Amino acid sequence: MCNKISITVTMCDADELVQNVIDTIDNASVQKHGLTEQLNSLNQAKQQIQHSSKIASEQVRNHFENLRKILNESLEERMSEMLAEVQALEKSNLEPLNQCADMINLSLEDAASCISEGKTLLANGPETDIDALLKFKDAPHTKDLHELPEVPSLSEVAFISVNFVEGVANRFQDLIADEGRVSDRAPVNITEVEERPGALLVTWEEEDDETEASEFRLQYCYGEITAWDVGKATFNTVYTGSNTTHLVKRLRYNMPYSFRVSCRIDDHWSTWSVPRVAQTRIPPYQWDENTEGYSTSNENRTGTRCNGLTRVLYSKSQCYRAGFQLSFRILDSGEKSPFDGLGIAVTNDDIDTMKREGAVFLACDGTVFIDGQEMKTRLPCLTRNSSISIETETLPNGKVRVSVQVGDKELTFDWKVDKLVTLGMIGGLGMTPLTESTQCFFFGMIFSHEDWKISVE
Repeated sequence: MCNKISITVTMCDADELVQNVIDTIDNASVQKHGLTEQLNSLNQAKQQIQHSSKIASEQVRNHFENLRKILNESLEERMSEMLAEVQALEKSNLEPLNQCADMINLSLEDAASCISEGKTLLANGPETDIDALLKFKDAPHTKDLHELPEVPSLSEVAFISVNFVEGVANRFQDLIADEGRVSDRAPVNITEVEERPGALLVTWEEEDDETEASEFRLQYCYGEITAWDVGKATFNTVYTGSNTTHLVKRLRYNMPYSFRVSCRIDDHWSTWSVPRVAQTRIPPYQWDENTEGYSTSNENRTGTRCNGLTRVLYSKSQCYRAGFQLSFRILDSGEKSPFDGLGIAVTNDDIDTMKREGAVFLACDGTVFIDGQEMKTRLPCLTRNSSISIETETLPNGKVRVSVQVGDKELTFDWKVDKLVTLGMIGGLGMTPLTESTQCFFFGMIFSHEDWKISVE
């Protein structure tokens, strides 16, 4: 009996040891997978450093070869210009002296001729030839022998010289010594990318507090682009300005995008940051395409009033979350009625009006209604090309702070929302985790007449 018990205990121990081996193998497999991923990330980091170093070296060589070429060409050009100036001055200043020399040489010839003729006349006995004496006396070359041409003194003659700015060579050396900067970090980098419905909110900041940028430039392209592949990608500038955050709209759902940013320091743009890859898994805002009296287009982002009963066109789901921005643009407008307009609502069960409980409604004449109650302050009327923005924020006291902006005018107020949205009500929307107090709304519009066309984003 004792032997049987001993055998049973031994079998249990063996099973436990086997399970221990299995668990150890599983843990080792998980660790191996994690270490492999870390090694891959490390290899990518090393590749980025090596590749960027190679590109930087090529850029340095090309830059200074180009500088050398430009400098040599500039020096040759300037030298040729100055030599031409020297030759031109030499020619212009020699010309009057050459003319004077010609006059002197001519006078020398006349004087020599006069001497020769006079000696010949004297040798032939001039006393016996009065006619020869008279002829010599009236000869042209004997009349101006006492007049000598005026020759300028050396102080009156040009002395061609060259002046060079002192210290140019030293300034060249200082300028070249200060040319270029080598750094291992871009002066500005993307720090955060937050998902929004059909959009991404990109935030960046400067790396060096001592460097003050006056302007930023944000670009993006399709796909996952690494730092060493940027030369093969086509980036599009989506923002230029002084802000350090920008909402990039009209992005495709669940598609990767690569972002990069640079800044303007003094009068030049800095190097680009390492691309940051992100995607939005939150579907874009869409109108309900199955609502009578309306048609939708542009992936249901545009709603158009057409024939049919007058009723509210709501969003496809309760997708507008407090803390996000909701933007409308009126692409076309038609006739107006007192109950026409757009806004947000907790529920979509009332299809007849948005001037009601649980809704914020902006009428066409600029009147704002909260839970059906009219506010005194009015915003601009809604017309073609009007831009409307609604932003909300959940307050600690449970209320929702709402800002409605039409054009340049904005109205802000606190709204007590009785009905809270639970997590189950927004399931399947692909949104980030929400707390139980998170508010989500439908957005909607109602127009009695045709031709109203509203886009949402």
